[in-house]
Amino acid sequence: MKLIAVGTAILLPAFLLGCGGGDSTSGEPSLPPNIVTESDIDAQASGSPERALLEWWQSFQFGDSEQVLERTSESTIDKLGKQDFSEFVKSAGQGLQGIEVLGAEENGNTASVRVGLLQFQPEKEGEPPPSDPTSSTPDTFEMKKEGDEWKFAAPEFLEPKIESFQESQQEQEQTTTTTTSEKTTTTSGG
Repeated sequence: MKLIAVGTAILLPAFLLGCGGGDSTSGEPSLPPNIVTESDIDAQASGSPERALLEWWQSFQFGDSEQVLERTSESTIDKLGKQDFSEFVKSAGQGLQGIEVLGAEENGNTASVRVGLLQFQPEKEGEPPPSDPTSSTPDTFEMKKEGDEWKFAAPEFLEPKIESFQESQQEQEQTTTTTTSEKTTTTSGG
């Protein structure tokens, strides 16, 4: 069983700054165990919904909203809102949990990809994630064929995440506005 995982906010910046070492067996840079690599994607059949899902997941993981949008069905983008979805990917993409593809069933222009959503929980706070997942939750993602490409078509996976992100953004804006207002009042009143 091949494990494929997706980024964490802690380890990805170190990799992007060149702190990762080389992997002499694959020729790819050494990545944390929770990163989807090109070899993970290449292990899936070309043109398959499983491969398309991993390409979408990797693009999301690296915060590449343009590629994520290209790999997402039009109906999903319409339901989520293009701007909200794009901002969410840019801000929260690295926090997307790990994934293990278990199989897929195609039915015409739709497919259901069965996965395990993986967690890599360190034993102690501040430690790097373990190389093997510490838990897995089964899930299924719908994919939709548009033209001759499979696209991610599971808005129900993203809707609660985007709503939570937006609520967090609003709370931050309210805190910033309140803090700025308090400083102005203190400065002008003092």
